[in-house]
Amino acid sequence: MEYARILKDQSGAPSGYRECGGQVAWMPRQESYQNIFRQVKLDLKTMVVLNNDFIKDSQRVYRTGTLLRGISPEGFRVFNKVYTGNHQVIYTLYGDAKVAHPASFEALDDGGIPPEAHFHQSYGRDEEFVYFFDAFTSTRHAVRLRSCKDPKAFVVLSDSYAKDDRFVYCCGGKLKADPKTFQVLSDGYARDCRRLFRYGVVQVE
Repeated sequence: MEYARILKDQSGAPSGYRECGGQVAWMPRQESYQNIFRQVKLDLKTMVVLNNDFIKDSQRVYRTGTLLRGISPEGFRVFNKVYTGNHQVIYTLYGDAKVAHPASFEALDDGGIPPEAHFHQSYGRDEEFVYFFDAFTSTRHAVRLRSCKDPKAFVVLSDSYAKDDRFVYCCGGKLKADPKTFQVLSDGYARDCRRLFRYGVVQVE
């Protein structure tokens, strides 16, 4: 029996795609060609494995083995560990991020797992909104931070903290903190002119 080869992404990590005899399939955590889950049609010469879920060639883009109809492979790329997409659409780990302006979207961090969390989190922004995605939630899309009125003023300070010209945020939520005097310390601690925080929780007031 011929066994499928695990395809690795651009970082060298194994993906959910396998190749055997010139055929490619979405086949997560399986090895035998006989156990293909979703076969995909790709040009091997122009094929690019983007991450665990996404693969493309010069004409098509697939997500978990499903063709993304109407989505161009042009510019389709991995932004970080959470966001993938192009000028047409941005995806989170779970689905459409519902970004208002994909063409101007940028990820603001690496999309990793903060020390106080157990799931991937990430901030992003476009020309109009700042977005936050937490893989712990049941939503597929990223949440807009309505309190941030100026996306250009939004700055990610650490794995846990971010701020704009009006508010300080921890894991997507607002803190009662002064952004002008707010400082990130170490081990999840931070402070402003009045309070000491640890992972967003007030320790001293």
